[in-house]
Amino acid sequence: MDVVSFHGILRVPGTALNAMNHCYYNGAITPYEDIALHISDLLIQRGYGVFDFFRVRNGEIPWLEDYTDRLFNSLSLSGIEYPDSRSDFLAVLRDLMERNGSQDAAFKVLVSGGRSDDLAHVTGKSSLVILHVPWSPHPEKTYRQGVNLISDTYVRPNPEIKTLFYFNNLRLQKKMKQFDAADVLYHANSISETSRANVFFVKKGNVFTPGSSLLKGITRKQVLRIFREVTLKDLEFQRIFEMDEVFITSTSRDITPVISLDGRRIGKGTPGPVTLEIQEAFSERGWSSYKRS
Repeated sequence: MDVVSFHGILRVPGTALNAMNHCYYNGAITPYEDIALHISDLLIQRGYGVFDFFRVRNGEIPWLEDYTDRLFNSLSLSGIEYPDSRSDFLAVLRDLMERNGSQDAAFKVLVSGGRSDDLAHVTGKSSLVILHVPWSPHPEKTYRQGVNLISDTYVRPNPEIKTLFYFNNLRLQKKMKQFDAADVLYHANSISETSRANVFFVKKGNVFTPGSSLLKGITRKQVLRIFREVTLKDLEFQRIFEMDEVFITSTSRDITPVISLDGRRIGKGTPGPVTLEIQEAFSERGWSSYKRS
């Protein structure tokens, strides 16, 4: 099967969704169930590792160059040596897409910190895992009706690095369940991001998003490209309840309205017109999991 790469998009013609059990582990195509990271790896011992998450949409990976740039930037900033070249990495993606034949799926790329003889310092090579898994979109009501968030006073260390350290998010699972929350909004003096998404605010038709202490998401980048009038501006935490609209952006959630925080309504408690406009712009470009009728 031919694989065509152009303009940052990896395209596989004529693919169909199959059971995607072919993954990649340290130089070989490997069944998912056979991947086993050694206990001495610093990903396990110290939480030292990075990852990224790419969506396959209709047999394509939009913004492939952006995702790859972010992965390699995370590696550079973290001091982790990538075991393969960039071209080798892209070749593996092509191989997996051919083998698994997926129209809608996801790649989760993990790079560990490396094995450690003393369980504290890098003494061996990093491990590279590329998981190719089926993709199921979030329920349609999350896009049509919006989602709830909870808040936490926290700013991720080294936010420019897409790290595998999600301890702070996971410790709040009970609170998230209590408020039926989709994610955790992080803030200190001002709001930075959620644990898995970027956040945008709308006031009197003006759109702005935090510009510091955050991971610069790929979906966020597309919003900034399309809507050049968006302003980079930090927002004090308590002012979120003065906003007319709030929405979050991420690879997994696309453009998702936020209707409440910690059980307190935001705006009218429904998706607002600016959020709907941005959803529609993504849908028109074939980027959205949810197409408005």
